[in-house]
Amino acid sequence: MMSIRIQKIQSLLFAWLLALSIVSPSLAQSNYPNKPVRVILPFLGGGALDQMARIVSDNLTNRLNQSFFVDVKAGAGGVIGADFVAKAPSDGYTLLFSVQAPLTAAPYLNKQLPYDGLNAFSPVSVVTEAPNVLIAWPGVSFRTVQEFLTVARSAPNKLSFASQGQGTTGHITGAMIDQAAGTQLLHIPYKGFPPMLTDLETGRVDMMFADSINAIPRIKSKELVAIAVASDRRIAAIPEVPTFAESGLVNIVSGPMFGLYAPSGTPSEILNKLHAEIQIILKTPAVSKTLKDLGVEVRGYSPEESIKVLRAESIRTRDAIKATGIQPN
Repeated sequence: MMSIRIQKIQSLLFAWLLALSIVSPSLAQSNYPNKPVRVILPFLGGGALDQMARIVSDNLTNRLNQSFFVDVKAGAGGVIGADFVAKAPSDGYTLLFSVQAPLTAAPYLNKQLPYDGLNAFSPVSVVTEAPNVLIAWPGVSFRTVQEFLTVARSAPNKLSFASQGQGTTGHITGAMIDQAAGTQLLHIPYKGFPPMLTDLETGRVDMMFADSINAIPRIKSKELVAIAVASDRRIAAIPEVPTFAESGLVNIVSGPMFGLYAPSGTPSEILNKLHAEIQIILKTPAVSKTLKDLGVEVRGYSPEESIKVLRAESIRTRDAIKATGIQPN
């Protein structure tokens, strides 16, 4: 009789412990975040990605009463930082704020990619997009797309353009123009935005395809010359700058998508909570005005919408890389 009672007590104790093991993660998720959150930036600071990361992180800090701090881990076209997050615990305390290249382009450009592309991440949100703008050192001899093409065709591999690395949107945009216009531009990859901007402003490199966040202030200050926008329509902040399509080059549409990502397997409750906060942040008057002034397009996609957009982008990137002959490292 005593043995039966002991067995019943043991069974009840086991059931109680099992219930705790199931409930505890949920409790932890509902209390998220209860400690500082590390937001990894996979490119050097000082550029558009840095600006967007800090807008999102600072506002999440204010709204959730917990520090979301930006930590730069740059190198290898964003792969180093992305890999760090891909291998982090799936608990929402290590996040990636990045453009799409480490997720959508790196799988086709790196034969030994240390993570599984898109599958290594759970998107929180594609927050904004910023169309690329072809901007040039004022010392170049051209001011329009047609003049630019004339110069480029007359001197293969002489006109140089900078990018933040192999497979970034700036690099692929240049390659797309080579394919569409029959030019041979000289690609100069950099490890981040600040060093390539320095070289552009001093004439060491002729031009670059910069996102609208970085391009617009330098166009308005006349530090650099705007040639065309890689978008299906003009940007409201610089309406005088034509699109490539208006100048005769159709389908030259590109630019970085700025998004927040967690390691694959992060609970949906955490992803949805962060996405809901981002939606609120994007609608606040101060942030809305800042983004409009920067010339970005607000997205705020849900985790489900984001993965669809990224998969479509991955296919477009794969096809562009294949068509333009960019070789994997």
